[in-house]
Amino acid sequence: MDPEENYDLTEALVGRDHGSYPADISTGSINHNTSPTARCSRVRNLPTLFFIVTPMIVFIIVVFVSAALLPNDSTSNSSKQASSLRDSMIQYLARNIPPYDVPNIATLGFQSNGQSKVDGLSDGIVNQTVFYSIQAKTLYPWTDSIPQDVYFEYVTPYSVTNEPRTDHRPLLFDALKDTLKQYERAAIGNSTHSEQDQIKEVVHLINTRLWALMGRDSKPIVFKASQTPRIYDPLSVIAYGYSSCTGLAIMLVSALRSVGIPARMAGTPAWYGDPSKGDHSWVEVYVVSNETGKSGEWMFLEPTPGIAEGKEDTANADNLDRDPCKRWFCKAERFNGSTKVYATRYDKQATSFFPMAWADTDEGVPGDDRTKFYTSTCGRCA
Repeated sequence: MDPEENYDLTEALVGRDHGSYPADISTGSINHNTSPTARCSRVRNLPTLFFIVTPMIVFIIVVFVSAALLPNDSTSNSSKQASSLRDSMIQYLARNIPPYDVPNIATLGFQSNGQSKVDGLSDGIVNQTVFYSIQAKTLYPWTDSIPQDVYFEYVTPYSVTNEPRTDHRPLLFDALKDTLKQYERAAIGNSTHSEQDQIKEVVHLINTRLWALMGRDSKPIVFKASQTPRIYDPLSVIAYGYSSCTGLAIMLVSALRSVGIPARMAGTPAWYGDPSKGDHSWVEVYVVSNETGKSGEWMFLEPTPGIAEGKEDTANADNLDRDPCKRWFCKAERFNGSTKVYATRYDKQATSFFPMAWADTDEGVPGDDRTKFYTSTCGRCA
């Protein structure tokens, strides 16, 4: 093939309408008066140009990718902070470990060194709970305003009372993630929506959707009396699809904690101080203040099970802004001074304990005496 034919073939492959040719990439404007022989010569030089430029491009790509993969100071600091927070959380949980769990301290994961286990062994539920407590802080903006001591005591713990210890935290965290997508840092951005409002909205949303999300066979979790202490840990409630007030309260507390909202169970072991009159349990949530320098407060609500999927928007799930007098149990005649109310704690420094109606001689769960608050709040309700 002579030079003229070679040129014609190259031009046919590249296309006359493109206005330039591969050989002209580095030569600026094109001179179409150049002889076909000269232009063909430049085309023949393309392989040489390819083998010179390609390694340079590969080298530049490798440099940029390597820089992106190497840990920078910010990444390193974040990793150190997460590791330090994890250690602090586990130390707090270990210092205040409930008496029921001391014999199982290794099984729960307190003695783990954080290294991978041999095949067949995992790291214990304590490490899972702490991991997701940190994940919640990373994901949800309201966690920034919660004091560390409150977060450690009312988010990080793996238990509420003496219920069976189960690995429910990952399950609840993952189940609620899509529901709370709009509240993640990336979605909420620089919103002027206060963290107090975020917490209240999320609590209501979870109390509305949790029961259908964790239900079975398209049926929501429902209330069924007289189930404690047989069915009152979260995984048992999910497996059976029902529980009484204590199991439902522990379920809601656990769900709120899984997304970084401090929560605890409150209740009375005996109406009017008489065990024969029955008991009741509900939920308290720590709500941050909108005023700088002012502490948050504990507000209460009841779990609202039985809300089926597709019925959430029309359901009347309880929320933190509801008038306390609208709740069936918050009446003056019940809080006449004879009914005692307590809230669960984890910290051993608590000055009281949480009396459990199903274990009336057990003082192993720390608690706060909330009688004065409820007598004042519900004592005005007719």
